[in-house]
Amino acid sequence: MAKKILTLFTLLNLSVLCGAESKNLFNGKDLTGWTGNPEFWKVENGIIVGETTNQKKTPGNTFLIWEGGNLGDFELTLKARVKGNNNSGIQYRSKVLNEKTWSVGGYQMDMHPAPNYLGMMYEERGRGIIAQRGQNVVIDSKGKRTSTGNPDKEKTDNLADWNEFKISAIGNKLTHMVNGKVTVDIEDNEDGKKSSTGVIALQLHAGGPMRLEVKDISLVRKDEKTSKNINPRIAENVFLVNAVKNPRVKWIWKNKSAGTETIYARRQWTLNSPLKSSKLSITCDNGFTAYVNGQKVGSGNQWEAHYEFDIKKYLHNGDNVLAVEARNEGQVAGLAAKIKLVSANGSIRNIVSDNEWIVNSKKTDGWLAPSVDTTGWKNAVIAGKMGDSPWGDVFSKKPGIPVAVAAKGVAKVHPKGFEVEKIYNVPKGQQGSWVSMAVDSKGRLYCGDQGGQGIFRITLTSEEPVIEKVPVPVSGAHGLLWAFDSLYACTNGQKPGSGLYRITDSDGDDVLDKVQELRRFNGGGEHGPHAVSLSPDGKHLFVIGGNMTTVPKPETSALKMNYAEDQLLPRMTDARGHARNVKAPGGWIARTDPEGKSFHLYSAGYRNHYDIAFNKDGEMFTYDSDMEWDSGTPWYRPTRIYHVTSGSEFGWRTGTGKFPEWYPDVLPPTLDIGPGCPTGVISGLGSKFPAKYQDAIYAFCWTYGTIYAIHLKQDGSSYSAEKEEFVTGVPLNVTDGVIGKDGNMYFAVGGRGTQSALYRVKYSGSDSIAPIKAKGSSETKLREIRRSMAVYHGQAVEGAVDKIWPNLGHTDRYIRYAARVALEHQPVVEWQEKALEEEDTQTSLSALLALSRQGDAALKDDILGSLSTLTVSEMSESQKLEALRVMGLTFIRMGGPDDETAQEIAEAISPLYPASTDAMNRELVAMLVYLKADDVLAKTIPLMNQDAAGLEEIEFDDKLLARSGQYGRTFQNQKANNPQRQQIWYAYALKNVSEGWNENLRKQFFSWYAKSRNFKGGASFEGFLNNFRNESLSKIQDANLRAEMDSLSKKQIALVPEDFEDARILKVGAKPEMKFDIEKLEAKAGEMIGIEFINNDPTGLMHNLAVCAPGSRQKVVASALTIGPKAIEQNFVPDIPEVIASTPQVAPGRKYTLYMKVPSKAGDYTYVCTYPGHGQVMFGTLKVK
Repeated sequence: MAKKILTLFTLLNLSVLCGAESKNLFNGKDLTGWTGNPEFWKVENGIIVGETTNQKKTPGNTFLIWEGGNLGDFELTLKARVKGNNNSGIQYRSKVLNEKTWSVGGYQMDMHPAPNYLGMMYEERGRGIIAQRGQNVVIDSKGKRTSTGNPDKEKTDNLADWNEFKISAIGNKLTHMVNGKVTVDIEDNEDGKKSSTGVIALQLHAGGPMRLEVKDISLVRKDEKTSKNINPRIAENVFLVNAVKNPRVKWIWKNKSAGTETIYARRQWTLNSPLKSSKLSITCDNGFTAYVNGQKVGSGNQWEAHYEFDIKKYLHNGDNVLAVEARNEGQVAGLAAKIKLVSANGSIRNIVSDNEWIVNSKKTDGWLAPSVDTTGWKNAVIAGKMGDSPWGDVFSKKPGIPVAVAAKGVAKVHPKGFEVEKIYNVPKGQQGSWVSMAVDSKGRLYCGDQGGQGIFRITLTSEEPVIEKVPVPVSGAHGLLWAFDSLYACTNGQKPGSGLYRITDSDGDDVLDKVQELRRFNGGGEHGPHAVSLSPDGKHLFVIGGNMTTVPKPETSALKMNYAEDQLLPRMTDARGHARNVKAPGGWIARTDPEGKSFHLYSAGYRNHYDIAFNKDGEMFTYDSDMEWDSGTPWYRPTRIYHVTSGSEFGWRTGTGKFPEWYPDVLPPTLDIGPGCPTGVISGLGSKFPAKYQDAIYAFCWTYGTIYAIHLKQDGSSYSAEKEEFVTGVPLNVTDGVIGKDGNMYFAVGGRGTQSALYRVKYSGSDSIAPIKAKGSSETKLREIRRSMAVYHGQAVEGAVDKIWPNLGHTDRYIRYAARVALEHQPVVEWQEKALEEEDTQTSLSALLALSRQGDAALKDDILGSLSTLTVSEMSESQKLEALRVMGLTFIRMGGPDDETAQEIAEAISPLYPASTDAMNRELVAMLVYLKADDVLAKTIPLMNQDAAGLEEIEFDDKLLARSGQYGRTFQNQKANNPQRQQIWYAYALKNVSEGWNENLRKQFFSWYAKSRNFKGGASFEGFLNNFRNESLSKIQDANLRAEMDSLSKKQIALVPEDFEDARILKVGAKPEMKFDIEKLEAKAGEMIGIEFINNDPTGLMHNLAVCAPGSRQKVVASALTIGPKAIEQNFVPDIPEVIASTPQVAPGRKYTLYMKVPSKAGDYTYVCTYPGHGQVMFGTLKVK
């Protein structure tokens, strides 16, 4: 088997739980699901270990925190032992006080060597010891304690042995047990102090060296409490408690992964002193409405300037509460507030936003009032301190005007002969903010509010439109469609809940009055259920769900339902937590019948596509969103147009896991648009526009106020496309549109609570507006072949394999993709032998891809053996990439190779790396890391200092970015500080390497992190790099070395070295036949220069440039051949005095600037490529005067 694999690559070289179910909180392998300081926490032999030493101390108590969220009523059991002269504990119903330092406060079950303290109740950062072992304690509402029983000082258990610890927390009743014996029994009723919910955590105590070992962690959640517990959450008299005199304001939110959402926040306190004054300072990214004791005090939506309100008149003695409705528009989120209270005697107390606030994703009964039931609310998460990026010190600026800002931009239509006009301004208070549209058979429009105001029918007249509310309890429709004499609504989170509904006229009076639920959806928010559209044949509905919407259990599916994450290297989730737990297949499109009885999963793998439309050929298109926080990373995908075919998958995965478009198990985008926020998608069919614009697909971008006309051109069985700005405005928050029965385009602006309006676009030019018709062509036949394969998507058909097989090797990617999907739906036993014996390269790759996804794991060696029989030397690059993906999927789904096979594969493919393209290098480095190749570090680390010749991103349109100062700023910064995406990929891959490091390689690697601090990207960019760095540091066992590399990686390194800021740059490239394109350079003795070597050799060879002493070229070239095992690590540059300065081996398409001080002695210095065999012909002269 290994010999076959070796043959293959030699050839390639030539070219929420309920009830009483128990849950184990520790997987026995790693700390997945837990967070803590990696300096102290690890897993050894299936045991969680927390350890401090004399050399590695914690300045304060530190905790390993379970990330499963807040717990209310539960039983927790674990086994633990503590070694060393110290103690530990188990936190529960606790609060995370500081995420960055893993600081926790709240109830604690003590693990203490003193017998009377073992198993006691201690409140960390709170009331201290509440009950010692042997005591029963009842605490009343005012904090008075009644205790029975005496502290038990008899030693029966050894803390250094394995002991079983159990906690039972039911309502206000708290019980601790050690080895089956009750140690304390507590009933906590103290107002403002008791806790009914919170996190669990394990403690490492400050002080002497200690070692905590924990295993067998079992959680049983109990039923909901039968009585409601009021949790005041800090209801203290603010003038009596000890507090920081001038605490720093924090930016807070519900969690660190903020989407487009509205949250609700509360801060309660008790006041027992007369006030002289009280002022509220507040702001929110992106908007807020603030209430004090149920009274609205103000609102604002310009986070750059804070707002101030006098709130004295709203306050009273007793409990008070500030309640805030806080809104975010899709990027980083934060609420910041400060209440300044001045008592009658002049005492000042400031209450600021911090993690003492509580938050919720929805309103609860009485949420505006103090002292209400807040069960289900949780402590706020701190997103940053006032002054932190990206907000800056907003509170130091002049306060803003506390009024809402309405949309006030003027829309402009760009092509000649078109006109755009606003025909209706929506009264937000009565009709909301419109995000969906439909048109009925009589030409009347329907528009839906994103919030709770409902659906409205608009009758167009020569005067003002007539607006009527549809009298049904349906709102929050992201999708509306008129079909089958009904209005279909796809609702998102509002009444009557996320789902697909059919609204009809039950009595023929032209009033829609009956609502029928067709199917409920599990999902909501701005990545929830979206559009509903009619199929071109008028027989079916298509429904869309964003990636936060669970696939609705389809009765049939064009995709095989065993979709998976399919990551060769461990995927890292978003650094800010966005979509952390969202798994494959992401967003989806499903087809159903008019009654919604049967759902058929049609396509998947999207992030957040809002709408679809069909062209004149009946082909579907959608506009998918980017993850703007990813911008600057190699996994960033811009907003893009997809041609949606049966069974298509587009590879969205959370975090770093997004599939590149060259993967054969996904389809590529038709057109990358760039930054944006996709909303509506409509077809120009039915419009009274010129033919070009009837034939267009219109894609709406909310953020940058743009409607794009997408002009399609047939390309095989699919299309290529170009974009044209059709309508723009600043701001123009376009949401959805339709082609009216009068042939005009109507579109709405609004969404996210913004001012809404209705616009009309009409054509008044002289070009023909005759309806277009589809035309037959050779591409039509290819489209028919592709569609013929879709017959087998979702069903096994006798004889299908013979019809599918010829198309597996088709030159058209969409056809062979459709054929491969069709093959996967047929019984594997019918085609696995045929797949393993196939001789045609492309057919074999498609068949083996299907087999790696659907076959039994026992076929692993057979698949690898079949790969080795291909004539790989004749493969195109796309086929080589496909072969690597097939191998990767085989390992992912069927299991990795044994050590011997892995080594032989690594030795076989290593000569191919580095390759001539970024795509090949990405796949090769990942595979080599996976196989633990010996030389992957030495080959990769030099590549991390080679820059791309240009911006590694699609071109950013400055005019587009200028339409949104808030969102465009990130991309403008990125453009000005070009992040090196390929280098970042190498860092992502190498963080998985534990062995093979030496001092030189390690210093180069961590120095790159220092350099990367100059790069700019999206909101998660810096966090990703820091997480990569931390994971790499965690693999260094020696604490001193780890600290040294930590320090090195944080050192600020300028992209241009000191003293070279004004250096003259000399440019040298490469040309065919191993030649430098400039063979003579001149410089002055002692001059500071930079030689920018760009490897633009079209043959794809590696080259470097070494500056040598006069007359030493032959010695340098000969010495390069005798370096030995470290030749790769040394970039084939000999360590001899004749080499004055050198670049690393520079990959094709990359550049490296060699900064050097020109020798002081005049003469002819040689620059040469030292790669073996190149130096005899590839050289030039640096003439020093």
